[in-house]
Amino acid sequence: MSCLWRTTWHSDHFLYPGPVFLLLVFTLMAITIVILLLRGRSNRKKQCPGCSCEVEEAFLRCPECGHGLKSHCPACNRIVETSWQFCPHCREPLHTTELQTRK
Repeated sequence: MSCLWRTTWHSDHFLYPGPVFLLLVFTLMAITIVILLLRGRSNRKKQCPGCSCEVEEAFLRCPECGHGLKSHCPACNRIVETSWQFCPHCREPLHTTELQTRK
């Protein structure tokens, strides 16, 4: 069975995709790999500042040394990192020295 352009369903034109299609496939594969690599970086564990062991992001205290990783804001009582200077939720200073100099 042949058509006007002398190509059939089993000719080389239909079996092998063109260079544009292959470029599109490889581009999509590269983008997928980059997204997966970036996701993997965000799931990494962080280190405890007290003993340098790996701790999960959700931990409030280090299970090895007991160092406080997160605390509560004195103004709004939300969980904040101990290294932060100000609460991102209510904008209040988090350290007691800043609270005493402010009053």
